[in-house]
Amino acid sequence: MPSWNDEETSSEEECEAVSMDMGLMEEPDTTVEPLFCGQLELAHPKCILHQLRPIKHVAFEGPVTGRHFYGCPVQENGVNCGVAEWVDGPWPTVLQRCLCKLWEMFHEQNFGRVQDKEKFEQELARLKSEHERELAKLRTKNDKLCIEYTKLVDDVSKMFDWQDGRVDKKQVEEEELEKKKELEEKAMLEVQMEKLKLAKEQRCILQSQAVIIKNTRKAMKDVEVDRDVLKKEKAKLELVVAELLNEGYGSKEKLEQIKAILES
Repeated sequence: MPSWNDEETSSEEECEAVSMDMGLMEEPDTTVEPLFCGQLELAHPKCILHQLRPIKHVAFEGPVTGRHFYGCPVQENGVNCGVAEWVDGPWPTVLQRCLCKLWEMFHEQNFGRVQDKEKFEQELARLKSEHERELAKLRTKNDKLCIEYTKLVDDVSKMFDWQDGRVDKKQVEEEELEKKKELEEKAMLEVQMEKLKLAKEQRCILQSQAVIIKNTRKAMKDVEVDRDVLKKEKAKLELVVAELLNEGYGSKEKLEQIKAILES
């Protein structure tokens, strides 16, 4: 059984424990202890960054598991400045190593459980997929067998009817007439559908032609209006040229040329 006396530990182990304790200023994970919880009533110590009264905690992580300390009260939506002061001193080095080993074993076992769970879920999904595929195949086969069984029963019934002389030729002829009638009705329906399709296409063509004629008439009407306007402007310009010729303004030759252009 290991001894917890500090005298039995070497000087190197003591230095290692002290360095680990001094370096752990970040707040570790904690556990609930009813006898050591809530905010500290004393004015000191205070947290390093915010200068607020710290919270009582019990560490639950690594080699500091079980140690009491005062931690920063800022937990959410802020910067936690870590451990304000340790209440308990560092555990003996042997105990710290045992705690580290226990936590290592816990994490390994937990990781193994996670891996086993993932493998189990993958295997379960694979088996479920295979089961669904096999079930679909069996259903398909069952449907085919049901169809074949129904056809076989019908054929056997007809065979017995023929043997017993209960099949009437007239009934067979009526069935053939019904089949023929169904085929003729189907052909007539297809013809009617084609006629309706052609009539629809003709209506679309007539509508397109009507739109084109309407647009052409509108364009011709616009051209006639523009032509009437140009005629009026031409008449006005001819009057102006005639007045200028009569009054003798400008070059007579140029006015004559303009007049000839307007007359043409």
